[in-house]
Amino acid sequence: MNKFLNLFAFCKIVDGTEQSIICDFQKLSIKYIPNSMVEVIKKLQGNEYLKVKEEFNDQKSVFKSYVDFLIKEKFVFFSDERDNFVPIENYWVSPEIINNAILEYNFENYKIEEVLDQLDDLNCKFVEIRFLDYNNEKLLQIEKILNHCNNFGFRSMRLFLPYIDNKTVTKIYHKFKEYKKVEVFIFYNSPKEKLTYKTHNTVFVKKIMDDIRTSNFNEKDIIIDLEYYLEAQKHNPYYNKKVSINYLGNVKNCIKNKAVFGNINISSLLSIVETKSFQELWYVSHDKISGICTSEMRYNRLVQIPAILTTPFQFKVST
Repeated sequence: MNKFLNLFAFCKIVDGTEQSIICDFQKLSIKYIPNSMVEVIKKLQGNEYLKVKEEFNDQKSVFKSYVDFLIKEKFVFFSDERDNFVPIENYWVSPEIINNAILEYNFENYKIEEVLDQLDDLNCKFVEIRFLDYNNEKLLQIEKILNHCNNFGFRSMRLFLPYIDNKTVTKIYHKFKEYKKVEVFIFYNSPKEKLTYKTHNTVFVKKIMDDIRTSNFNEKDIIIDLEYYLEAQKHNPYYNKKVSINYLGNVKNCIKNKAVFGNINISSLLSIVETKSFQELWYVSHDKISGICTSEMRYNRLVQIPAILTTPFQFKVST
């Protein structure tokens, strides 16, 4: 006999003030559910199916409709044993001190190779370099920079370069296409926006660098990613383990933010990113931000506006 009705491990329930959601990270889907259904699901995860069913004897039709919905959407399954089905814990850990870095570079003001050395020491995996200038002489410097990264642990690199003309783009692409760490070339200040080449790793955008620097992600975009969900339990994924360095060598949480925590020419990157002030926004999880903490979609959104402390345990986004 089927004693238990189990929630699939990849399905996570997030409650909100007015309604809740079931987020299926395997099927990458979200379904809205009433808060009363959450109570039923929680009871089913802690008790035998028939015992829970008996508790709702005076609401048989409601209970049946909830169970039918969960089965139809394939959020649950019956079993005779429960111990064999271990849920995915809401726990996140990462070995990197810094996971993601954005570097603005105009070929002066700081030594980028030294910064890349330090990022590799911090186990950084994703690096974006925004070159603010370009000419034939600088092409050799870019090649030197990429060669310097060959033996690093970077998983991928994104390169922003100013658009000059199609001939220059072709030259750059064929010069660097064999560098496997380079995920994409993005040419900004382009007359057109397009994606080109068979490998789909060359992008043209009309935006100038000032617009790229200050632009925001669309906060209405929905993120359905288990790693993001787990990280968001205790951290703000937009800021957590991320660093930006502007063209002057100033170290920031985010390239568009005003706050500066040091300069790479004066202090080591490690000494800056390990400070409490630099990491403060890392731990402003969505559960701590007024107006967001009660939303059922709080683990599926980006919160990129810096938050300010209003009470010992509560923040609000600054304006």
